[in-house]
Amino acid sequence: MKTSLLIASLALVGCSHSPDAPVQLTELAAKTFGDQEDAALLSEDLADLASWEASRDEVEDGYILPPLPDSAVTDITTPPGTSRGDTLGGIADAQSTATLQQHVDFILLPDQTVVDPNDYSTFDRVFIEGGDCFGDGSCDRLVTENDMVKTAAFGVTIPYYYFKDYQRTTYVDADGVEHDAVVSRGWIEEEGWSEDGANGVVQSYTLDVFMDTSAGSVHRSQALWTEMVLSIDGAVSQQFLEDQLILGLHDVFDDTDSAIIELGL
Repeated sequence: MKTSLLIASLALVGCSHSPDAPVQLTELAAKTFGDQEDAALLSEDLADLASWEASRDEVEDGYILPPLPDSAVTDITTPPGTSRGDTLGGIADAQSTATLQQHVDFILLPDQTVVDPNDYSTFDRVFIEGGDCFGDGSCDRLVTENDMVKTAAFGVTIPYYYFKDYQRTTYVDADGVEHDAVVSRGWIEEEGWSEDGANGVVQSYTLDVFMDTSAGSVHRSQALWTEMVLSIDGAVSQQFLEDQLILGLHDVFDDTDSAIIELGL
């Protein structure tokens, strides 16, 4: 990376660095990821998450997460030869002005590039299970596979295949009120590399939580654990990459809300 570009990128981060996640949040993120196929356990996890969010003293832009424990990925296929200890992790949350149904309608779009065409030149979603019933709530589980081409800096493209499942559930908030929610878990089973082999996604795990609120909006949380190889790795610090990860999560929140409005969902 040219020095001027690197300085400009660093300036976008600002002076404040995201703190390490509290132990309770770290454990909840990993447990929720591992509980994806059990709606009852997810309901308990989200109640604990709502309780934690209601009790926290300060609201941070995001938190740095330690790697996922192997116990959280026992029921999915992970790229051969990878270690969860090599991943970079982070979690962020935000209020969305969209309703839970609007988010579900967005999830059911076969072309997911609409969230931000600048980030993905291809994001084609295929519905393996639940595509005809998840939208109206007549089934609680949605299974998707996604053919993706990530557009990185300087015209670099990284193709990979991404698995993502969604589960409807409920949770009880800190005031004892029950609400609907959707939880999703995503992962890759094989590494994806740019044509020149200089940039790649080695492993990636995502957790998305959409929690309906009494105000009719959605409280959204997203966690990401990822291992990437980038041609700029030697020119940037670990702190820079962590801050970029948190900024990226907020970009997803903002871009999704904007796309929902623009598409009239």
